[in-house]
Amino acid sequence: MKYMVLLFLLLTAAAPYARGQAADEMNTLRLAQTYEQSGKYEEALRFYQDLFRQRPSNSSYFEGVRRSLTALKRYDDVAALLTQRLAQYPQDFTLRVFLGGLCLQRGQLDSASAEWETAIALNTRNAQAYSLIADQCINAREYSRAIDYLRRGREALGSPTMFAFEIARASAMNMDFDGAMDEYLSYLRAVPQALYQIQQQLSMFSDIPEALDAAVRRARLQAEDTPDNEALQYLLAWLYMERKDYTSAYGVYRTIDQLKKSEGTEIIKFASRAFNDKSFAIAAEAFGEAVSRHPNASYVPQAEFQRARSLEELYAVQGLPEVLEPAPENTRYPSSEAVTSYEGAIRLYEEIANKYPGLAVGNESLYRIGYIKFHRFGDIDGALEILREIADTRRQVFGSSDADVLIGDILVASGDLDAAIAQYDKVLPAPRLETELRRDVQFKIAEAYFFKGEFDTVLVQLEPLTADAGSDITNDALDLSALIAQYRMPGEVPLQRYAQALFLERQRKYSEAAAMAQDIITQFSTSDLVDLAYLKEAELQKRSGRVQDAAASYQAFLDARTESFLRDRGMFLLAELREEKLEDIPGAITLYQQLLSDFPFSQFASRARERILNLRKGNS
Repeated sequence: MKYMVLLFLLLTAAAPYARGQAADEMNTLRLAQTYEQSGKYEEALRFYQDLFRQRPSNSSYFEGVRRSLTALKRYDDVAALLTQRLAQYPQDFTLRVFLGGLCLQRGQLDSASAEWETAIALNTRNAQAYSLIADQCINAREYSRAIDYLRRGREALGSPTMFAFEIARASAMNMDFDGAMDEYLSYLRAVPQALYQIQQQLSMFSDIPEALDAAVRRARLQAEDTPDNEALQYLLAWLYMERKDYTSAYGVYRTIDQLKKSEGTEIIKFASRAFNDKSFAIAAEAFGEAVSRHPNASYVPQAEFQRARSLEELYAVQGLPEVLEPAPENTRYPSSEAVTSYEGAIRLYEEIANKYPGLAVGNESLYRIGYIKFHRFGDIDGALEILREIADTRRQVFGSSDADVLIGDILVASGDLDAAIAQYDKVLPAPRLETELRRDVQFKIAEAYFFKGEFDTVLVQLEPLTADAGSDITNDALDLSALIAQYRMPGEVPLQRYAQALFLERQRKYSEAAAMAQDIITQFSTSDLVDLAYLKEAELQKRSGRVQDAAASYQAFLDARTESFLRDRGMFLLAELREEKLEDIPGAITLYQQLLSDFPFSQFASRARERILNLRKGNS
């Protein structure tokens, strides 16, 4: 009995020591792993060796030593380590695989093959053995050899799809994109639900033109051979869209829609993707086709609206392309009508609003009409009339305050700042107002007070916006606060005049705004604000089409303000003007070079280098 008591006491006393020893061992392992992950292999090796000496049977510690020695290219030490380990564990196939990999690194191909054959012979149906051997080959850039072992493993295990992704990746690394794509397609036919996984794999090299071309070519061939395979059709459409070939993708989605008997829903999905990717012409065509073929479908109102939106955005980007004109004979899918201007978009929106007066798309169509009238035509009265008519319904029924906000913007543009502030103030209490829109409205209020020259009020309004970093509104708020802090002293009058110039610009009174900027230059020549006035005058002249006057203003700024911290900006803008508007390529290059010489660390330096390279290529 007394011996049992003594044993219990000894065990109790030893327990804290054992726990402490385990904790030390775990800390040492963490240190080793940290050094290894950071590429400090000498330090990692030291700690792994300490652990391995304490517990030589621990495979993790052994692997840590092996990896570290390999990373340090101490191949003789790795060979000795593996040989010693093999003497203890002759049935461990992984040791043979690593020893073969070491031989491959040394260029000893026959020895590598012999070691791997021994590893495979231990269990010819061990999938891990073939995979590990392939990894060793890939590490040595022996891609074809890796593929051979993977195919051999596939055959040994009688699984035609095994190692498909590994073979495909090795093929792609070997620049055999056709072979890689065939592996993915074979796997997709066997496992259709792997479509997304295959798309992720393909996206890793889809930015290589040759790879994407091969992927499209192989997928198209197989899709033609098995046109009823939905997964193949989806993959082909996705590849076309990766290549920005939305016309071809559209044709595939027609096939998918027919296969699935989707009554146009697949075409609508495609059209939405095309719209989001800014392929507005094909989006408009697809929305229109879905509506014309399935006029009684539930999605028709939204599709008609989205078609109008696509045409509106198309015109905003590039005007009317030929594809939307009355179709020539060789066009298979003509649009139902030509839309030659924003007036055409307005007509479409009016039709939708009249057709669906109680639906969200009807209200949304009226909002788009108001938006176009203001932003595209400058029709303030027409925009206000329609927006005021729909604002309450839009807010109360559909939970959107965007019409209220746009009314405020129009009031600013009309010059009625007090009414605009009152309008914005009405928006803020809306219960369903999104946080980002609320912050946007708060900034608009601050900006209106800035136009009025009430800078203390502006700073109060901006304070909650500047405190919350991480958004565009925050950056705008910080910029406006910095402008006030930098230029309101010693007197506020120059900044107030500059705010008036910006207000005139907001009202699209460009000539008056430019005259105001010139007035600031003349009257307040000792104020640093003159720098901004020069640049703003030139910008406004350029916007008004007075390109020569703009160039003269930029040059006057560079001549007069030799110590300005904005000289690099003025120099870049003048160079850009000479290049793009005056077509004075030598003069532009000279200015870009001067910018790089005078301001090598300017925010415009990288863009200047790029422009010089492009211009020289163009002239070569």
